[in-house]
Amino acid sequence: MLFKPVALPKMLRHTDGMNEGWMPSRGNLVAECVRVMRLRIGAGEWTQQLPGERRLAEVLQVGRDTVRLALQQLEREGLLAPADAGARRRVLAASRALARSEAPGFKIGLLAHRRLEQLPQPMLLEVDRIRDALADKGGSLEVFAPSWYEQKNPSKRLEEMIGEERCGAWVLLRSSAAVQGWFMKSKVPALIRGYPHPGIQLPHLDVDWEATARHAAGMLWRKGHRHVVVLSPSEPLMGVAAAVDGVRSLGESGFESTEMKENGTSLGVARALTRALNLKNPPTAIIATRPRQAATALTWLGSQGLRVPTDLSLITLAWEPFLDHLLPEISGYRVEPEAVAKLVVRRLERIAAGDPNPGGNAWITPEVVRGASVSKCGDAPGC
Repeated sequence: MLFKPVALPKMLRHTDGMNEGWMPSRGNLVAECVRVMRLRIGAGEWTQQLPGERRLAEVLQVGRDTVRLALQQLEREGLLAPADAGARRRVLAASRALARSEAPGFKIGLLAHRRLEQLPQPMLLEVDRIRDALADKGGSLEVFAPSWYEQKNPSKRLEEMIGEERCGAWVLLRSSAAVQGWFMKSKVPALIRGYPHPGIQLPHLDVDWEATARHAAGMLWRKGHRHVVVLSPSEPLMGVAAAVDGVRSLGESGFESTEMKENGTSLGVARALTRALNLKNPPTAIIATRPRQAATALTWLGSQGLRVPTDLSLITLAWEPFLDHLLPEISGYRVEPEAVAKLVVRRLERIAAGDPNPGGNAWITPEVVRGASVSKCGDAPGC
């Protein structure tokens, strides 16, 4: 079996009682928020005032009611001054010496477009492995998913957050051109976990989607397929654009590809497939750029009386563990999160040490999953 059970990332990392994490665990959230805030005050991150309630809720990834209860507890302990209406909580001088010995040796920040529980399983596992590897080296990983991350002009918010958090380096997950441009212009150490936008000169690491898609197109070509449809999400993603370009760049005479966009829902995928099958020259193969597209395609095609791979071949460029449970076995490409996490940490160590060019190959080559959803093109139209 290819499937490996994937646990949610640990929100708190323990290493023999040392180097405790900077995020609350899933136990008593109020108590954990109190503990984390004590650590950060003791580490000197918050010397005069705490961030506002909304900012604390974003940092700790809890609700504002939980933040308020934690602040009340810190006030009772004498670490914070009583609240003034509309003002941030003031840190009392006596609390600044707390927990200095517990502060991590270095901290890495990860900026994401979604909260942890909303990320795909492979990325969840990758974040967990990065956290583990950093903790083993005396460091820590803190994940931020601010609501403004994908705004057109996040510069002011970024400047405020980076100034408060004091991370040795940052990982930018699915970042916009505006975010990447701010980090490059500000010379804040960062690693793009994904594709860099045009004109961005920052270290980056991602699957070579263009080469992967070209390989998939070549495999279909060798099996006699001459028209393929590429399913792509409607949101503009650099990796997906590179994959579409990769299929188009195959360069074989008589080979045709059509991109069909979908809105991120199962119904959207079904509509895209309907449009594809109603083309004057319908496809004989489908390339999914997202695992969910492959799952929907398999079930929807079956509902239409079409069999995979007898009537249509199906291949996915990205992998999630749930695909292991589908029949026929899906053909596609997979990347091991553990291996990627090691590459990320190695680069982060050099970036945090002041090396703006950590070297190494920026492109990851995925493993081919042979599966059983691709077959030789028969006598159907288009073959």
